[in-house]
This record gives sequence, structure tokens and C-alpha cells, in this order.
Amino acid sequence: MTDNINILLPSDGSETAMKAAAYAAKLAKMNPQKKVTILVVVPTGKELIDGYRRHDELAARLQSALEDRAGEALEKTADVFVKEGLAVEKILEKGDPAGVILRYAGTGGYDHIIMGSRGVSELRGTALGSVSHKVINTAPCRVTLVK
Repeated sequence: MTDNINILLPSDGSETAMKAAAYAAKLAKMNPQKKVTILVVVPTGKELIDGYRRHDELAARLQSALEDRAGEALEKTADVFVKEGLAVEKILEKGDPAGVILRYAGTGGYDHIIMGSRGVSELRGTALGSVSHKVINTAPCRVTLVK
């Protein structure tokens, strides 16, 4: 039996995502055979951008801001691992966050997804974020939610 475990760590830089990163880093530090991949998904904002179709410049600025924020979230999350002296793979994708996470989980050979229970866009008081809800109900592997 092998202890090689591939962990997918979706992040949006939110408080719960950073707690999930700290948890994943702790697991990776205890077992160096665990490989962690951070996945940050830039929402395409397609619905919002389509509403601004007549305002192409505004739509482009909106998409650029989303991409900048995603890049910051990726580096912020990776810093958790760097501070612990751990290597981590970093991936930045565009699309529907839940769909991209599930695609990676299904095709990337991941054994475990560790993620925050709610992201930056979730309403306060919501028990479980819509992305995490979709992931736990359809992921092909174990999912750990951190709150």
C-alpha cells in the first residue's frame, strides 16, 4: 500500500480557504509523500460580462480585475506552503469554479480535495457555499471542508 496521496487544494484566498491551506500544509509536512496542487479558478463572470456586452471596455476591466485577484489568491495560498518549506504546484484556470474543480479532481489523479466551506463571494449566514456544496456532492474522491 502506498502513502502517495495527491491533494487538490482549491482556493480563492478567503479566510476559510487559507485555513484549508494551513490544514493541507500540516498534512503535507507530516507526510512528504503527499503532493499538493493549489487550484485557483478565475470566474469568467460570463453572465455579468454579457450584461455589459455593449460596454466592452468595462467588461475587459472587470475580467482583468478578476484575473488579478485570482493571481493574488494563488500566491497568498502558496505562501502558506513556502513558509513551511514545502513544494506545491500552482494552477490558475478560468471558468465555472465548481466545474473546473470537479474536472481536475476527475482527471488529475487526485485522492483528496481540501477546501474552505465558503468562499469570498458567499453570503454571510450561508451554512455551505454553493461551490463546496457542488464539489462534495459530485467529487470522485474524498473531500474535506474546513471552516
